[in-house]
Amino acid sequence: MKTSSSVTVPPSATPPAGQQFSHLLRHGRFSFTERELQEHLQMTYRTIKQREADPSGLTVAEALRVAELLAVPVQTVLDAALADAQAARSKQ
Repeated sequence: MKTSSSVTVPPSATPPAGQQFSHLLRHGRFSFTERELQEHLQMTYRTIKQREADPSGLTVAEALRVAELLAVPVQTVLDAALADAQAARSKQ
């Protein structure tokens, strides 16, 4: 018997292009206040906003904290950051 391992993701669950990391951080399955994000991620408000605007500056430690906070694999965070960085590069 042959089984398919592909999963269909509804369009509404797919983050908008160019907003993958921000979408992951802000519209995941959890909702956090700015203060909660700052405390959990050990970042200032300004740093969080910078990473949302340009996640290419995301450090490994920051990616690990984001993954832990959102309860997702760190690869998911890195993939979102990479997609944003590549989208930004292609616009240049």
